[in-house]
Amino acid sequence: MTDVDSGLRDIAEIRSMMERSTKFLSLSGFGGIGAGLVALGGAWIAREILASDGVAPDALAGSVALAPGTRGLLVLLGLAILALALAVSWYFARRLMRRQGGTAQSGVVRSLILALAVPVLVGALLSILFLFHGVLWLVAPTMLIFYGLGLFSAGTFTFGGVRMLGLLQILLGLAAAVMPQAGFSLWTTGFGLLHIVYGILFFRKYRQ
Repeated sequence: MTDVDSGLRDIAEIRSMMERSTKFLSLSGFGGIGAGLVALGGAWIAREILASDGVAPDALAGSVALAPGTRGLLVLLGLAILALALAVSWYFARRLMRRQGGTAQSGVVRSLILALAVPVLVGALLSILFLFHGVLWLVAPTMLIFYGLGLFSAGTFTFGGVRMLGLLQILLGLAAAVMPQAGFSLWTTGFGLLHIVYGILFFRKYRQ
């Protein structure tokens, strides 16, 4: 019986070593919570920017002509939210790596970043084009769907729960396409509340 237990422990250790060499396991629940809070703050600022132009968020589903200055501010705000959310997530990931006393495999990190970055950057570019061409109702669905695709792809190189988060973002994006009048609220739910809930559940499960 002892030999069997020892063999099982060895197998578990080998599996753990293989997983650490092929996956990035230093994600932190606090990073998800922080990114969600950043998104909620950004949503509030966006609402204020729109209000200053006399536009209600639910009016984006119709034909609304935003002032050029408003469009520029929204683009800058979106880029700032993206950069700050990524910085917060990376900060907690790096802190966790140091606490664990390990370093991530550069190849794994590169693959994860590439898997996430390509869909996210394409979605961001499309969203900016839609914004400046006045197709406002497609902005929220595009951001949610392409971000979800990035998460689903990146989930191959980290915890499986990231793929589920990606699927939920995609579903919210599709819902925003079907109900454009709720696009702003669904964007806030996906990038804000969903990240916070995911971060809390992730921390409760993995204690990191």
